[in-house]
Amino acid sequence: RTIILQPSATANQSQMLRSPKLMGGEGRIIVLAVVVVAICYIANGGGLSSGTSRRLSGLHVRKPHVYKPADAEKFVVENARDLGYDTPEGTTSSGCKIFSDDRFPFANELHTFVRELEDYATRAREFNSPIPDLRLHLDESDTCSKVELDSAGLPGIFKSGQLSLTPTGFVEPILPPLRHPAFCPSFRPHQKGGVDLSYLVHDFGAICRSLKRTSRTVMINMGASLEFNLHPGETSSELYLVDLFRRFGIPFDHIYAFEITPTPPERVFKDLPPHLMASYHWVNVGVESDPKSKLNPLNILLDNFNEDDFVVVKLDIDTPDIEIPLAHQLLEDERFGRLVDHFYFEHHVHLEELAPWWKKTMRGSVKDSLDLFYGLRQKGIAAHSWV
Repeated sequence: RTIILQPSATANQSQMLRSPKLMGGEGRIIVLAVVVVAICYIANGGGLSSGTSRRLSGLHVRKPHVYKPADAEKFVVENARDLGYDTPEGTTSSGCKIFSDDRFPFANELHTFVRELEDYATRAREFNSPIPDLRLHLDESDTCSKVELDSAGLPGIFKSGQLSLTPTGFVEPILPPLRHPAFCPSFRPHQKGGVDLSYLVHDFGAICRSLKRTSRTVMINMGASLEFNLHPGETSSELYLVDLFRRFGIPFDHIYAFEITPTPPERVFKDLPPHLMASYHWVNVGVESDPKSKLNPLNILLDNFNEDDFVVVKLDIDTPDIEIPLAHQLLEDERFGRLVDHFYFEHHVHLEELAPWWKKTMRGSVKDSLDLFYGLRQKGIAAHSWV
C-alpha cells in the first residue's frame, strides 16, 4: 500500500488522523511515517538532505527540482531578447558584448567572479581525495567534508555570490559566450582560450551527500575522442571529467563511450589508462535520437539505472540534427530529471565568437541555448556548456 504524505494537513485531514477508526494498524503506520519525516526535517535544518530526499526509510521521495540561478544568469536569461541574443536563423550575435553593455548591471561582480574562478580552479587542480571511493565511507560523519575545497563550502570561495544552486549543489552560471567568461577580451589579463574547462564548477561536498553506498556511478559519453595521451602535465578533454571526479573520490563504475569514427579496439584499449580498463565500454557506432532506438544512449539509463545512481551525460558529436533532439529529450521527459545529475553539451548556436569553428553546424540563437540550459537546470539536471 502506498501512503502519500503531505507537508501540512487541513482541518478535515487532521480530524482523520485523530479518528479512532484509523488508530489501528493503518493509523499507527501513518503516524509513524509522519514522525519519521518530521525528525528528518528537523535534523536537516528544516529540509531533507539530498541523500535523505532520494530514499527515506523505504518511502520513495523524488529528488527535489529546486533551482536558484545566480543573479547575473537570471538577468541575462530574462532579458536575452533585449540584449540582442534572440537573432533570426543564420544571424550571429556576440556573446562577449554583454560585458561592455551599460544595461548589464553585474559587470563588476563578474570580474570578481573570474578571479574567484582562478582560485577555485587552482584548488580543484591540486586536490586529491584522501578517500579513493566516497561510497565506502558514507557511514563516517566527516566523509563529505573531506572533499570540500573550503571550510565554508563553495560560498567561502565565491564571495561574489555568482554561483547557481542546483539539486546537486552549486555550479557556474550559464552566461554568454557559453565558455569561460575570461574568453572575452574584457577580462584581460585573465583571458582564457576557447577550450579552457576551468570555468566548470562542481560542488563535490553536495554530490557526496547525495550518494548512497549502493549508488552506481555512470557516464554516457556521446562523441568519445581518442585523445587520451597528450603532453606531460596536460589532460585531454576526453579524460577531464573522468579524472576530475576520480580525484574527488568518485570513480566511474561504467563509462559508455560512443564514437562513430571506425577505430580498432586494440588501439582504443592500448592507449586507455589502466585504471579505466574495468569500467570503459567502447561502443564504436553512431548514436541515434529516436527514443525507441537501442542506439539512443539515453535508453541505457532508463533501462538499467535509477535515481539513487550518480549519472553524468556528455554530448558533443557536432551533428545538430541528432544532438538537439537528444538534449530536448532530457528536457521534456520528466524521468531524466530524476536520473541525470550532470549534463555537458556543446550547443552550436549562432555565436559570433565561435562561428569560425562551428561554421555549418550552427543552429538557433544564443537565446535558444540559454533557454535550454536554464530549462534543464529547472528540471533538476545540472547542465553545463561544454567546449
